[in-house]
Amino acid sequence: MTRTDLVLTGEGHVGRARRLAAAVAQQAGLPMTQVHRVALAATELATNIVKHAGRGTFTVVPGPGQLDLLAIDQGPGMARIETNLRDGYSTTGTMGAGLGSIRRAADHFDAYSVPGRGTAVLARWHYGTPLTGLRVGAARSTVPGEEACGDMWTAVPSGAAVTVALSDGLGHGEAAAKASEAAIETVATRASLGPARILEAMQQSLARTRGATVAVVTVVPAEGRFRFAGIGNIATRRYTEPGTPVQRLLSRPGIVGVAGTARVLDSTDSWSPRSWLVLQTDGVSDRWSADDWPGLLRHDPAVVAGWILGQRGRGRDDACVVAVTGGGR
Repeated sequence: MTRTDLVLTGEGHVGRARRLAAAVAQQAGLPMTQVHRVALAATELATNIVKHAGRGTFTVVPGPGQLDLLAIDQGPGMARIETNLRDGYSTTGTMGAGLGSIRRAADHFDAYSVPGRGTAVLARWHYGTPLTGLRVGAARSTVPGEEACGDMWTAVPSGAAVTVALSDGLGHGEAAAKASEAAIETVATRASLGPARILEAMQQSLARTRGATVAVVTVVPAEGRFRFAGIGNIATRRYTEPGTPVQRLLSRPGIVGVAGTARVLDSTDSWSPRSWLVLQTDGVSDRWSADDWPGLLRHDPAVVAGWILGQRGRGRDDACVVAVTGGGR
């Protein structure tokens, strides 16, 4: 349960980012040709943060059928990302091949930036069996001083449905991570049950842990619907499409795995290819509006998650954001 994120503040962290990305890529089973490309992109992403922002977060996010590298900062930002992608363009007197080389190394590339606010850059590689019908992305960071993150997420296909869950183990460190690990394992083995029954099964599987707060969503894109249930303070937002007012999905108070926590029922609502769900743990401030960041919801879910984490992460707790979109009839 070694952490997969780094706070970058100097050139000495670039090598650490490269080694971390390569190690996770190998553990995920990517072929060595892809591992080398991952390491190259990690070097460039970390170098860009150090040179242009001075400080930022680099995180490696394995997901179903994909491995994501995210570089997130609150630096000067870019007015025109496409200009910065041109080889030879530089603002620091270097050869100017950074973003362009990242895009060439990755299977998928995306970036969002606001001048004066910061940048979130995604490089992704595909492997194994990808999700079908939905696009899911996540970003997370570990509280300073710990080596294990207590916030974990998953996306599990089951027939025509995909179940997405976010767990925040109480506290920090190994004990918090073990609680969330038990929650994620329960989703993996019980995905077909639906959110409320998955949470009910977690009551037993987390009973020997310190407990967690958990939100579970099952989306059936072909049927145009989703179901939701949550216990604790995971914040969940729904947008019927970009630009529409936010709807907040309510979880029941309590802690999963603690005796006496009340049972929950699924809530059901419609889903379309333009719908969005954003889930976040309490390591991220809930004081934000998508209207503050024009065009954000036109980007990859991982970029959306990374941007929110970078802009609103509290920095004193484990933190995770999961974004979901796509599918439909």
